[in-house]
Amino acid sequence: MRTVEEYLSGFQEEEFNILVYISTGWGGATMLEGFHEVTSYFPAMVDTRTGELIVADGRIEALVKNEEYKAHTYHRFSDNVICRLRVVKCIQKELGPEILPSMNNRYLMLKVVEENASCPELEAIREEYTKEIVIEICGTEFVLNRELKWFEGEAEVLGDACNVYLNLDGISEVTADKASARFEALMQKMEDLDRRIKDYCVENMLDSANEYKEDEDDPDVTAEQFKENMGTPREIEVSCDGEVSILYGDNDMFGGHDIQIELDADDEIEDWDIVG
Repeated sequence: MRTVEEYLSGFQEEEFNILVYISTGWGGATMLEGFHEVTSYFPAMVDTRTGELIVADGRIEALVKNEEYKAHTYHRFSDNVICRLRVVKCIQKELGPEILPSMNNRYLMLKVVEENASCPELEAIREEYTKEIVIEICGTEFVLNRELKWFEGEAEVLGDACNVYLNLDGISEVTADKASARFEALMQKMEDLDRRIKDYCVENMLDSANEYKEDEDDPDVTAEQFKENMGTPREIEVSCDGEVSILYGDNDMFGGHDIQIELDADDEIEDWDIVG
């Protein structure tokens, strides 16, 4: 576990003020020795030293003592607030292609100078950011859920209703272009993919289904029965990196739980699980 000293060594020494539009007040926490590092996310800020408006994903981080974290007595930002903060910026590092650029746009909060600050430029961005956004993909309307960072809608998949979630292109983005394109391509080959998934599940899960029987005298589930019991997909989640999670039902083969299938960006089945 990292120490506070190791964590702080990743930040510059210069203190300055910023105006920042925090879109996500609670973005999670990471444990350090004796502390938690609590994160908020923003899509835009103003460096008050220069007056420059910077529109780019970033993070506000704060160090909170463990006892304050457990007691919930530390400062916690609401969503969609504009604040003036005293901060230090992270030391810039060369980032690999798998690392989000926002990792070089991190600020350690030293003090909340003004919680509900006025800034016309950031207010305009907030107004645009908080509008209801609806997109249409494969004949289905998807509505942006900013809290969960995806577009959600109910699409017809293989003739039945299916809840579909399209992950956003980035933490502070309001688009899901990558996931949308992936979902459109997925729908073009869903029948073949559904067959492959069910063949895979029979091969890997049929024995477990028959071991799970509540009554040992019940006849074993056959391969065809297993596939019929799965039905059509009931939920699909598409990530911006192309990975896909698909949930099928089990018709009580596993106590009423869902069968979860994970696909990589090339539609290869990576894993399965029983969930719910």
